[in-house]
Amino acid sequence: MDFDVAVLGAGFPALIVESRRTDSTGTHFELRLPAFRPGREFASAKLWLPKGFPETQKARIRLSVDAILRIPHVESGGLLCTSGEPGPGAGFSTLERLQILLSQYHYEFLVPWLEDELDGDFLKEAQNYWTMEVARCRRQGDPVVSVLTVDAAPGRARVIEGVLFLPSRVVVAADKDSPIVRRLMHSLGKRVEQHVRVRIADIPISDGFVPSTWPRDAEVLQRLISVRLQGPDRDEFLRPIRRRQPRVHRVVVFRSPQGNFGYLLPNGPPTVVRDGKHVRARPARLQPVPLLVDRIDPDWTVGRDQHAEVAARQKSRVLVFGAGALGSPVIDHLAKAGVGHITIVDEDEFAPANIGRHLLGVDALHYRKSEAVADRVGRGHPSCSVIPVRTTAESWFQRNSLDEFDVVVDLTGEPDVRWVVDQARRASPCRLLIGWMEPYVAAAHVCTFPAGEYWYSNANNTYDRRLDLEAIEWPKEVIRQEPGCSSRFQAYTAAQAAYAVALVAEQAINLIDGKVFESAVHSWVRGQQFLDKNWPGLSLRDWAENAKPHDGLIIKRNFI
Repeated sequence: MDFDVAVLGAGFPALIVESRRTDSTGTHFELRLPAFRPGREFASAKLWLPKGFPETQKARIRLSVDAILRIPHVESGGLLCTSGEPGPGAGFSTLERLQILLSQYHYEFLVPWLEDELDGDFLKEAQNYWTMEVARCRRQGDPVVSVLTVDAAPGRARVIEGVLFLPSRVVVAADKDSPIVRRLMHSLGKRVEQHVRVRIADIPISDGFVPSTWPRDAEVLQRLISVRLQGPDRDEFLRPIRRRQPRVHRVVVFRSPQGNFGYLLPNGPPTVVRDGKHVRARPARLQPVPLLVDRIDPDWTVGRDQHAEVAARQKSRVLVFGAGALGSPVIDHLAKAGVGHITIVDEDEFAPANIGRHLLGVDALHYRKSEAVADRVGRGHPSCSVIPVRTTAESWFQRNSLDEFDVVVDLTGEPDVRWVVDQARRASPCRLLIGWMEPYVAAAHVCTFPAGEYWYSNANNTYDRRLDLEAIEWPKEVIRQEPGCSSRFQAYTAAQAAYAVALVAEQAINLIDGKVFESAVHSWVRGQQFLDKNWPGLSLRDWAENAKPHDGLIIKRNFI
């Protein structure tokens, strides 16, 4: 190491003690402690240089274990959480890196702690400390390890049904017959061999728990539940279980703006433990078991509670025609954005030629695209109901209308589909998006229409404007022929298609959110260098010429 311990100590005489110890983890330097006031003390602090320092590792400050969950900003194992030394490659010498770390320890932690300035910081990071507490208290064989909440915190405390998935030991805070629990069971597949009824006290609180306010035993926890729950709910949830009466797991979940906290109550049913051929029942623990509570509701998973539109998206019903290279990832993005109901219409099977540029892979070969995409998206995003329909758009409209849909999305690129969709919208007005890609994804286009505005100027018009809207006039040879069949295709890669997917998905979300007030065309156009690389001799139309010098440019136009 290219520093002198004496020089380091000279820079921080109030901190460094001439004491060092080396073990398998690295080198530890004892730091001199100040004179503590009662309640502020901790046993020791060390400068730790891990193996690999300074070339590949960063130095850390480690406090004694008595500081864990008693002093803010102390992580599991006693490591102190500060801004951290710059690390290798930041342009500092080893000595300068250590001096920065010691300065942070002194000014960001030690002085504020001694002057009572960190006392409120537990609440700022309440969930981190709760995670440490859960890990500390967890035992092998605990019947429950975590809780998943699937909706927003209730306005008042309530008792609800929950489901314990075994062998994963995860409780879902929803009734077993609810759609989201059914979709979760489908998502987890073989990880759900059994599901067991659970009673859950779902309690909102205004402030999160901190170590000093965590309920430490069954008596304190029961008093807290008694205060929050009211009437029959309280009596039923806390009623003692009599002999010969079947036991049910009871879980309490406290939900706050700073995080969620859970406990498995004692006196539940025994846990069945399988050890090879042997099966034995392990009795329930006598004290409450702290549990992690994870949110999988779309308000959280979509944007960490930062997108108020999610609640409306959950109610939206979107009809998508086409589950190909463009449609399949767009559907996935809509589900990730919080759309609650998607119907996919596509009759094609997934073929080997699709693998390189589709959401699906080899495991979906020769499955219907609509069904395979619905299965994959539904497994990944159980807050979205995805319904596949194995038919053509024309056949679908013979038996259905657009009355129940808010938005229809056509990503087939087929003029016949554009025609039947436009006719159906005249009978059942709804918002429309039409998207497609030009060869090599040299350009991609999204046309958006509010309800009451159409692709065709009137019901009798048969002129399709797609080619007029494109950025390039393509030679016929650019559309390739697949050997051995009549199918034709455009050449492009998934990376090129990603630009189109992003454009379509973003405009689809704007349409679903009700932010489109007039018909428009958004086009992603590649520059001349891209055209020359893929098909020399091409040129951009006049309206797209601004894209020539760029790698790519988004151009918005009115749809006239």
